[in-house]
Amino acid sequence: MVINLHEGYKKANLFFTPDNASSYDIVVKIATLGRDRFWKKRIIDALDAKMLRSSYYLSSVSLPYSFQSNTNLDLASGTGILSGMIEREACRHEASRSVVCLDLAFHYLQIAKKKCARGLLTNATAELLPYRAESFDSITSSYLSKYVNVEAVVKECWRVLKSRGLVVFHDFTYPSGWIARSLWNFYFGLLKLVAKGVITWAHAFHDLDRVIKSSNWVHKTSQALRVNGFSNIIIRFYTMQTSAIVLGQKP
Repeated sequence: MVINLHEGYKKANLFFTPDNASSYDIVVKIATLGRDRFWKKRIIDALDAKMLRSSYYLSSVSLPYSFQSNTNLDLASGTGILSGMIEREACRHEASRSVVCLDLAFHYLQIAKKKCARGLLTNATAELLPYRAESFDSITSSYLSKYVNVEAVVKECWRVLKSRGLVVFHDFTYPSGWIARSLWNFYFGLLKLVAKGVITWAHAFHDLDRVIKSSNWVHKTSQALRVNGFSNIIIRFYTMQTSAIVLGQKP
């Protein structure tokens, strides 16, 4: 069977290479000024239903299993930063939550294996998930949406999620306010300048701002969730609208 990958995968393959896999964690920490960890904690809040409890839709929410015995699929898991955080949070709650890491970059998965002691690893695309229907209690992704056909990914998430399961998408966004945009553009200009001296990351930062600006993933994702039957859809923006989370629940 021939799989036609989204155009964004070509960019992702240029950004995430065997040469920069080992430095990814420190680069994302520095480039986001430490906010990456904050954003990923908000993803974990969503898994623990904190976003649902605090939302307008509280009366209609059917809560998932939270941090009890269940399985989370982490799409585009990369080097396992989020997957590792989910595992550690589950251990802190003395729960038996397991994590399955999926990524198209095999060299990134090799690093993720060191962080996810209990997790399984899958080298595959998020647009065609190699799992049976209703296999997972929750699905997460960080920095994936701008690279993929998000409608196809949402359909696959619906298929492999169990009833009451949550799906949480997170990625960068281009802020709407002129002050935030001015700061954002200035900062990316600075990142490009610094990255020129780092061969393994120069290409990534040269084009990343254009990828983010051209992406309409928040609208497309929320729309795809509604079309495919998800409920309790929540959109949250963070850090001057430079990052967002879109959450949906399968009834």
